[in-house]
Parts: sequence; structure tokens; C-alpha cells
Amino acid sequence: MSYLTISGRKIYYEEYGTDKAPTLVYLHGGPGESCLTYTYQARKLGETFHVISFDQYGVFRSDAVGDESLGVNDLVQMTEQMRIALGIESWIPLGHSFGGMLALVYAHTYPDSIDAVIYDCPMWSALHTARAIAEATLPCFEQEGIAEQTALCRRILNSELSSREAFEKAMSIDMNETVQRYCHVIENDRYNDYINTHIPDPMVTEDCWGKFADFRKKLFLSEDFYADYIPYLADIAKPQLLIVGEYDMTCGRYEQKWFADNAPDGKTEILSGCAHLTWFEQPEKYTDIIVKMFSNHK
Repeated sequence: MSYLTISGRKIYYEEYGTDKAPTLVYLHGGPGESCLTYTYQARKLGETFHVISFDQYGVFRSDAVGDESLGVNDLVQMTEQMRIALGIESWIPLGHSFGGMLALVYAHTYPDSIDAVIYDCPMWSALHTARAIAEATLPCFEQEGIAEQTALCRRILNSELSSREAFEKAMSIDMNETVQRYCHVIENDRYNDYINTHIPDPMVTEDCWGKFADFRKKLFLSEDFYADYIPYLADIAKPQLLIVGEYDMTCGRYEQKWFADNAPDGKTEILSGCAHLTWFEQPEKYTDIIVKMFSNHK
């Protein structure tokens, strides 16, 4: 197991491919999920790229969060410190879900450190992700006649809630089995089978699992988690690729249109039949899209 020490904290990371190839840095979602579930895709991308994949500070195999506060910009700054510590001149951030927020803020904050940026079903705004979730689940609640949940979704969509209020309400939406089927959410058994098949020896100790809650609690208390970063897309001068599943509930129609209309060198790939885990649902196509994207921008 490999670690870097960044600002006195141990950060777990994995490395694939050769450092003679362009570098991708994978920023996982969750928030707080870890890079473990991306292992298979990191290996596949490592056949073309030099891939760095790591557990964010406070998550899983990296050091737990201490008494200090933790926000989006703290994680972004630590990512830049990792680039410097690894001796990488520039790289391509690839952010999934919450990691898409980190990728965008990183690209905006450190434009000279990137060659391109890839967003995979990203969360660029807590407010607009909350609205995307409500928009996706509302028809199911209406069809099932569930009045309380219907009213909750409509309030998120139609009221002037703050970003924090809308996100907190979206997290309370009842994602029951009927809603999950309606929204094409991956079944847990199928996902667990994937993990067991492709990651036979994750080398995970018991203490890894307890870090998730503390990480999320700290992050959800930070003001910068609730900022709207969507306008940053217009300022990124390097190529930007948006990969989004047809049924994704994190990056909704508003965000996709904003990207299409405003990203200067932006390209969108919508994976039909996929929801939020595009790299799991269509792994070969996912890899091909990223490889072709880079070959077009050498």
C-alpha cells in the first residue's frame, strides 16, 4: 500500500500505467466513497494513461479527519500538493459525482496544472443536484400517490430554498425500492458482485469503514460545499468532457444544458441506459470515450 504525506496527513494512493503517458488523477465521489470501487476502471485506463487514484483525506485508507474543519477547497488544495509531491507537471482530473465538483474547482483554481478535465456524472452545485434528484423522483411519487414525498419534491423544485436547505431536503427523499427501479438505480447485489469479481483483495482494515460519517459531517458543515460552481465551466480554457448517464440523478438537464451552451471546449457523451455509475454499467464504452477524447486533444 502506497502513501504520501501531505500537510502531515497520510494519503493512500494507487498508481497504474507508466509515467511516460499522460496522467489522469481520479477524484472519487460519495462524498466519502474512496477510490476502491474504481480499481478495475483505473487498471483499464492504465493501459493508455498514467493513472493516480487516491482516497481523499478523511476517507477509508487515508488518515481520518481530526478536529479541524474540512471543505471543498481544503480537498482541492491537497490534490495540488499531491501533484507537486508526485513530481507530475500537469494532469487530467477525472471526477465522479462529488469528485466532479472537486475536478471543476481544481481546474478553475489551478489552470496551469491541468491538460484537460473530465466530469463523470458530476455534482457541480448542491442546489442543482437537489433539484435534479427531485425532478427524477417526482413522477414516481405522483404515480404511486405518495402525497408527502410528492410535496417534498415539489417544494425543492418550486420554492426559493437555500442551497443547504434544498440539499438537506433532497437527502431525505425516500429512495425506496420502487423509486430505485423507476430511476434505474443499480441493485446492491449486482454492484457487490462487481466489486467481489474485480477487486478480490482490497486490503481493507476494519478502521476504514468508520471514517465515512465523520468526513461527511465535516464536509456538510462547510460553506463551500453549498456554493454554485457551475459558472466556473465557462472559465476553463482546456478541453472539458462531460460523461453522464441517461438516467443520472446528480447532473440533471439544467447542468447538461449549461455545459453545452457555455463550456468553451466542451464535449458531452450521454450513455444510454446508464444511471449514475457509468464506469460500472458500460465499462468498455466508458474507457473508449476517455481514450478517444484525449487522442483528439493531443
